[in-house]
Amino acid sequence: MIFVRACASLCLALLVPVCMSHRTFADEAPAAEPQSPPVLPRIKSQGRIYYPDKAKLLNAQGRFLLGFKINDHGRAADIKIESAEGSQILADSAVTILKSSVFERPAASGSQQYRMSFVFELTPCGRLEHFDVPQDARSSVCASPLRGQ
Repeated sequence: MIFVRACASLCLALLVPVCMSHRTFADEAPAAEPQSPPVLPRIKSQGRIYYPDKAKLLNAQGRFLLGFKINDHGRAADIKIESAEGSQILADSAVTILKSSVFERPAASGSQQYRMSFVFELTPCGRLEHFDVPQDARSSVCASPLRGQ
């Protein structure tokens, strides 16, 4: 282990001057402070959380990360699917759930970008992980699969 660290240090010492040919570390701009994401306002009411029957028949599961703003009426606006790992049926269901939700109005309505993670799983649930968002910005929908008709 010590040998590996020594080799890594030596390689880094040899390569950095070559890669940094015309810049020095002093020329580097200071690293930007990571900004914490805005806190999602409390959900006052949430519409019907629904796992579409067609998705159950197809044994479809997935997770979706939605970006949105909150308008003056506390509704999600400018909804965009930032990441989708699953069927379009479930992506549409996540958007529908978000559209039917009513949030407390934030101080800066309409200007702040929020994110929410949705996971759709068939039993047993708990295997799919949410995207990296705070606990209160996660919605899990669990259902039993439907048998073919």
